[in-house]
Amino acid sequence: MGSRRRRASLKNVAARAGFSVATVSRALNDTGYVAPETRKRILEAARELSYQPNLRARGLRKQSSHSIGLIIPNLLNAYYTALADALTQLLAGRGYHLILASTRDDAALEDVTVHEMVGQAVDGLIWVPTAPGPVLLEYVTERGVPAVAIVRRVPGDRVDTVIFEDLAGSRAATEHLMRLGHRRIGYIGGDIAFSSNRDRQSGYVEALKAAGLPLDEALVRLGPPRSTHGFLACGDLLRLPSPPTAIFVGSNALMPGVLHALRQSGLRLPEEMSLVCFDDIDWFSFSVPPITAVRTEENRLAESAVDLLFEHIEHREDLERPPVVIEIPFELVVRGSTAPPPAESRPVRAARGEPAPG
Repeated sequence: MGSRRRRASLKNVAARAGFSVATVSRALNDTGYVAPETRKRILEAARELSYQPNLRARGLRKQSSHSIGLIIPNLLNAYYTALADALTQLLAGRGYHLILASTRDDAALEDVTVHEMVGQAVDGLIWVPTAPGPVLLEYVTERGVPAVAIVRRVPGDRVDTVIFEDLAGSRAATEHLMRLGHRRIGYIGGDIAFSSNRDRQSGYVEALKAAGLPLDEALVRLGPPRSTHGFLACGDLLRLPSPPTAIFVGSNALMPGVLHALRQSGLRLPEEMSLVCFDDIDWFSFSVPPITAVRTEENRLAESAVDLLFEHIEHREDLERPPVVIEIPFELVVRGSTAPPPAESRPVRAARGEPAPG
């Protein structure tokens, strides 16, 4: 097997052209005056040696790697996939590329990932936080790494943040069901350790209280944002002695399991059960029936996050500006999965069998 050809260095180019390394560096990096004839000879030597600059080393010297780290919980959630795609396009338009990492909502992995991103000299972080403690947040801020939290807030809002109107959107969805006449409304949501899930549950609770309805804890099921949780939680609600006439689902990641449980139960949407979801996924519009949803604009969130991040990158000296929190508005899209409750609820055949995958 032949030996791999070694990459030509700046010193090799300097030796071939007959000039100092400093002169060659100025010519190739266009950082100072070099006589036209000298520049020509240096460029010819570089071409002859197939010289390629070390972009990573150059980035470190210039304090810029032209890369942005994106840290998200997972790539299985269609929402996060769409968000990553939107951010990739926006950053490419500014001449930056994305370094993507998934934490699976593991706090220890999040800690390692943030340290690795900062260690790679990324110019900034866009971050869906899991459980960042004060030490990790201090590590990011002390190193002057511009960071924007998205979707979820960090404790104390210590970095710029872009989130959705989770509380208001959830309240609007619950109020929509109450205007239709529903009084027993089930809620299936994610872990309230995360601010987005916590706010969505709070919106549901606030809507009930504002309408003078008591909160029935038996109608609330919280857990991991997975299809399996949606299936099991929906089955639990349907087996209650007095099951709900409507269900509000706090995340699109839960919906496949919820729909699987409803279909196993034999309940018809919306004649016997109404259904609303926070998040609006493409297939909701052509589901049978189409799903009523709280629509959030991931593109607007991505644009706001990138704008905030580059405000920091381009004005690093402005360290005194306090972090800001931006909320992206929602839209309640009413479709065919919601209707007034049945005049008389029939006995429910609760979901049985294996949980849906996820």
